[in-house]
Amino acid sequence: MENSGEIAAAHGRAVLHVCEVLTASGHTVISANTDPSAAPQIFAQSDSGELAFYFVRVGLEAPPPSDVERFRALAAKHAVAAYFAPVTLDPQPHCARLRAL
Repeated sequence: MENSGEIAAAHGRAVLHVCEVLTASGHTVISANTDPSAAPQIFAQSDSGELAFYFVRVGLEAPPPSDVERFRALAAKHAVAAYFAPVTLDPQPHCARLRAL
């Protein structure tokens, strides 16, 4: 079983990967948090001006329904879009697609 340090390191790698993906597609990353218990992990603005929170998880295809509701509520409170970013780390970090919540 992974210890909390390994979980935090994996999550941090995933967050940094999504930051790179967003930047490569013209987004400006305003802030990023590699703490796995933080939400959101990334706050960014698209080149068209959309502000959004990105919720990053390692190894999950979809967040649990309770997390989806929590993520949506947080985004609504701040009047921004919400996206889920599932990341796999092996063999290399990969985020197949960002999913609107």
